[in-house]
Amino acid sequence: MALQITPIKFLRSLVYNKRPDPTKLLEGQPAINTNSDQPGLFFRDNNNSLFKVGPCAVGTSAPNAASQGGGGSNSLGELWLDQTEGLGPTLKVFDNNSWVPCTPVKYARVIVQDNAPNAAALDLPEGTLWWNSNTGLMYILFGDDPEGIWVQVGSAVSS
Repeated sequence: MALQITPIKFLRSLVYNKRPDPTKLLEGQPAINTNSDQPGLFFRDNNNSLFKVGPCAVGTSAPNAASQGGGGSNSLGELWLDQTEGLGPTLKVFDNNSWVPCTPVKYARVIVQDNAPNAAALDLPEGTLWWNSNTGLMYILFGDDPEGIWVQVGSAVSS
């Protein structure tokens, strides 16, 4: 008896950000987007919801922001590395309503630039360090409210 192999074909698309319509998929049927800018593997669950298996989207706008199909929504647990933050990227997870940062606690950072950062505008936490690249002086942010001030650490640089 000869072995007969039946190839399995996945639904697939090359269109950027296109998601399959879950009403047109069978329960558990996989669908793939092979566009290199935002690829993904999708399937429909038993509640007719579309789920994205991966990978994590990386960019300055949320995945599915300009979706073509799929009901125009993201999947519970979907990941996005948001690169819009001026002080570094933030990993976010979709909770079925909105994108939630995976690190809810703000961390102090080190900022290197010529002028004092606007702590209130950047929502910087107390303890953030700023190194003035013109003078070589280091400062620490004292107070995490809008009245936080930059306090010099150490003495002036000698020449």
